[in-house]
Amino acid sequence: MSKSFKKQAILGFFLTMTVFLAMTQKLYAVEINLDKPWGGFTTDKIQKISGVISGFNGNKATLVVNGIPQGLLLTNGRFSVSIVPSPGNNVIEIKAGGASKTVSFFAKVPAKDIKIVLIWDTQTDVDLWVIDPKGEKCYYSSPSTSSGGNLDVDVTSGYGPETFTMAQALPGEYSVQVQYYSSHSTPITRVHLYVITYEGTPREQRQYFQFTMTKAHQVYQIAKFQIEEN
Repeated sequence: MSKSFKKQAILGFFLTMTVFLAMTQKLYAVEINLDKPWGGFTTDKIQKISGVISGFNGNKATLVVNGIPQGLLLTNGRFSVSIVPSPGNNVIEIKAGGASKTVSFFAKVPAKDIKIVLIWDTQTDVDLWVIDPKGEKCYYSSPSTSSGGNLDVDVTSGYGPETFTMAQALPGEYSVQVQYYSSHSTPITRVHLYVITYEGTPREQRQYFQFTMTKAHQVYQIAKFQIEEN
């Protein structure tokens, strides 16, 4: 066998393997498809995010909503969560296995003086409690208060988010507590809390708090913040 023929055979082998590997990578590549949202325009006060991830063996992806990251529970590759969109432009990103999918949409929704978003890092049940300056508590058993506070999104599994909003905030001190409702055999859970005031306006401010919970059914004080009288 001539040297030239050997070189051609070796080159042909490597070429075949390269094509095979490329086809295999394409076959098993992670693909993210969104059912909702598709982008564009919405007037929905609660926005559902749903879709499917194929070619990924994990049961947890990452969801980023307007810069806030959280875990995303996958069941047979499918996911579904609900969020409270911000007034104006919103950006949603899903990430898994090195792949990512981004979509943006414009929400024509009322502005909120207060938005509180709670997420956590284990698959368990965590409850958001918000106590307003009048002492009234907004939580899963009382999701709306006489002063206009609302627990817009309450979840019982996954990683959140639970979301409280108040269109016109009362002046005074607000207290934010979290109940570690069930550990589901996961004794340590880290919560991440975002307090956003006057969202979508020049006065917008964000505060971030984190806390590690270790005991199921315990109520933890996470944050206090003040709303000044106009």
